[in-house]
Amino acid sequence: MAVVAEIHHPPTRTARADGVIISMIARPQIEIISSTDLTPKGRAEILQLCCDAYEMDFAPYLDLLNPAVHAVHAVLRQGAELIAHAAWVERRLWVGDLRAPMHTAYIEAVAVVPAFQGQGFGRMIMEALPPLLADFDLAALSAAEEGFYQKLGWRHWQGPLSHRQGTDRIETPDECVMIYRLPKTPLDLNLNATLETDWRQGEVW
Repeated sequence: MAVVAEIHHPPTRTARADGVIISMIARPQIEIISSTDLTPKGRAEILQLCCDAYEMDFAPYLDLLNPAVHAVHAVLRQGAELIAHAAWVERRLWVGDLRAPMHTAYIEAVAVVPAFQGQGFGRMIMEALPPLLADFDLAALSAAEEGFYQKLGWRHWQGPLSHRQGTDRIETPDECVMIYRLPKTPLDLNLNATLETDWRQGEVW
């Protein structure tokens, strides 16, 4: 079932791609949609947004956000117009010598329509996520722009990164992973420890 949350303090004006300034009267709303409830129309909207924002064919990546990984989509709309998107999937992360993995909400496909970028919509959708993730031990993501996420409270994982593939452990030193502390995150979580995840098709991190 989709859940709608109203976002407060929206911008009052914005510029469309044609340069016309329009008034932002209706407050932006974020709709939370499980991948099992995502309609073909909704998927097509998200795909177009991500293709435009990332300037690439995003279909292979969106295909990974499916019910098998318990994907959940957050879409921000201004009226009927889709402006921003983020999603999370359930993943297991192993920290240091801890034997039990941390139940992690792994954030994916953060995107804003190009005409609305730089106007706070990315911040809005990211700030709306943590209260929705209270059942997880940790939130994590692979960051292309660390500065943006640092301002929102995300922290760079300092320790070595790797993934598990069968019985092998494969290091991934060129990756950048950031984490966000949730209510269930241990207070003594060591960001300098090793961090491992399971292998997955496409991008491991």
